[in-house]
Amino acid sequence: MSKLGIFDVSVRYGKVPALTEVSFTVEEGERLFISGSNGAGKTSLLKAVCGAVSTTHGRIEVDGDMLTGQSPEAIARLGLTMVPEGREIFGTLTVEENLRVGTGIRHDTEAIETDIDEVYQSFPILGERRHANAGALSGGQQQMLAIGRGLMTNPKLMLVDEPSLGLAPNIVDQVYETLVNLQNERGLTLIIVEQSSSRAARVGGRMVLLGGGKVMGDGDAATFAESDLLKEAYFGQDKSKDAT
Repeated sequence: MSKLGIFDVSVRYGKVPALTEVSFTVEEGERLFISGSNGAGKTSLLKAVCGAVSTTHGRIEVDGDMLTGQSPEAIARLGLTMVPEGREIFGTLTVEENLRVGTGIRHDTEAIETDIDEVYQSFPILGERRHANAGALSGGQQQMLAIGRGLMTNPKLMLVDEPSLGLAPNIVDQVYETLVNLQNERGLTLIIVEQSSSRAARVGGRMVLLGGGKVMGDGDAATFAESDLLKEAYFGQDKSKDAT
C-alpha cells in the first residue's frame, strides 16, 4: 500500500480549474518534488492533500485512509503536516511559542519536550533564539522555524511548499541538508514544491511535473532537469538553471 494516493483529483476555484484529474502515488519514505510554472497547480495540490481546499472530483488517501472531505485537523491526526509557502510564522510570539503551536493536536507531554530539544539540535540557531520574537528572525531562520513547527506535529508525511523562496543559495543548501537529514532520521515521506529543477536534481528524488493543472511527467528529478518536457511545462522558458 502506498503512503499517499492521489486518484483523479480535480480542484476548481469558482469556474476556474486549478487541477484536472491528477493521479499519482507516493511510497513510504520517498522524496517527491512537485514542479511546474506559476499557476501549474502545485500549491493547490498540497492544499487539497492537507484539506485546506476542497476537491471537486477524485479521492486522496493516506495509508489507505480516505482524506477527501475530512477537516485539516483530522488529517493532521493521521500524521500529515504542511509547511506553507511564506512560512506563516507568528511574528509576535517567541520561537519556542511558535514551536508549541505545532503541538496542539498532541497530548504526549514528555515526548513534546524531547521533540522541541530535537528541533533545536537540528536548527541550533533556533535554540539560541528560543526566547526572541519570531518576527525578528531572518528569512532563513523563519523557514527553519516553519519546518520545526511542522515537525512538532510528529508527522510521518510532510508537505513543504517552496522552501527556497526568497532565500540566499547558501541558506537554501542548509535548509535542504537539514530536511534530508530529518527525513532519514525520522523515516519521513517528503513532498516538496520546488520550482528550481536544478535544485531538485542536486538534492535527488522523484519529480512530478505539473502544467495547466495536469500531470505532464513523472520520473527522476535529475532527468527532468535536462528534459524538453520540463521546458514545455514552463511554456518555453528554461527554468532548469534557476537556483535559489
